[in-house]
Amino acid sequence: MKYARKLLSIVLAGAMVLSMTACSSSSTAETTADSSSEAAAVTTSSGDSKGNIVGIYKLGTMTWFIEEGAASGQVVTDAGYNWKFLDCDGDAATYMELLNTVIADKVDGVLVCLPDQNLSQVTVEMLDEAGIPVIAVDDALQEEDGTKIAPWVGIDAYNIGRSVGEWAVDYILDNDLKDDESFGILYMTAETVSSCVPRTVGEREAIAEGIPDFPESRQFFADCDTSAEDGNQSANAVVTGHPEITKWLVIGVSDESSQGAARAIESAGLGADSMVVGLGAYLCPDEFENEDSCFKAAAYFSARDIGGTAATKMIDYLENGTEIPAEYAVGATIVEKGDDLAAIMPEYIK
Repeated sequence: MKYARKLLSIVLAGAMVLSMTACSSSSTAETTADSSSEAAAVTTSSGDSKGNIVGIYKLGTMTWFIEEGAASGQVVTDAGYNWKFLDCDGDAATYMELLNTVIADKVDGVLVCLPDQNLSQVTVEMLDEAGIPVIAVDDALQEEDGTKIAPWVGIDAYNIGRSVGEWAVDYILDNDLKDDESFGILYMTAETVSSCVPRTVGEREAIAEGIPDFPESRQFFADCDTSAEDGNQSANAVVTGHPEITKWLVIGVSDESSQGAARAIESAGLGADSMVVGLGAYLCPDEFENEDSCFKAAAYFSARDIGGTAATKMIDYLENGTEIPAEYAVGATIVEKGDDLAAIMPEYIK
């Protein structure tokens, strides 16, 4: 299989960049409840349907997955297929119920972001046995050693992490924080999510290269599941456990983890002298409008690019037999408070 990648600020040959628009008014949508699991399902129909394509998402109420699913749904319905968005709400048992349901329904294709990557092998085996093609979005379907076992569309995690780390180096040096004993770096991590680990690796390597003598004693880690609630709890434990640090630079693993960390820092009364950086940027519009928020920057990468690309690749395979590329990765742009978000990331400006 050929690999297609779009790295930071660089478009490589063969990579496809999609600009997605909102769902057309000709589509109809209805919200139902899955009879076997209480999981929310949003179905979008397109007249005389060619077939059915389903997206199963680990946290379907998160802005990221809503936008990603909307982009997939747009491509799917424009191509004449029915689209169903399913949310397993982070629960492995619910996910397996939904997987069994879509197989029983004999759908034509599945896009999936697993709640637990330990379910990768069974997912691929069940869909392969049913003759249903699958594309992993965001989190790969993979073996224990990280080897991908199905096509994947997601972010160029390592290079996105590096871009954030390079931005952090400039922030530290521009604000004379390197030798400030009251300043510390807090990395939000998600060590159990393969798509998140390279983000932190890239961040740390860029900072180590940019400020090689920055002390390890002022670098801290808060592991979480990428949610705002867990991010808040993990960050709060670090912030309250190190009262000697009164100026924080938080480097998130997701926008939600950054948002949770920002609230922890603000609750400790340290928001005015701290900076929180997100990954995703979809929470930036609200955070940047909040004058009390220390969430003031983020790496923007497009959920709609991922969702649209995955759906396009699936349809091209179904209709033309075109082999699905093994990987497609999108890059990022750093946005800061004061930037023209409507021009940079219009899909998140309502």
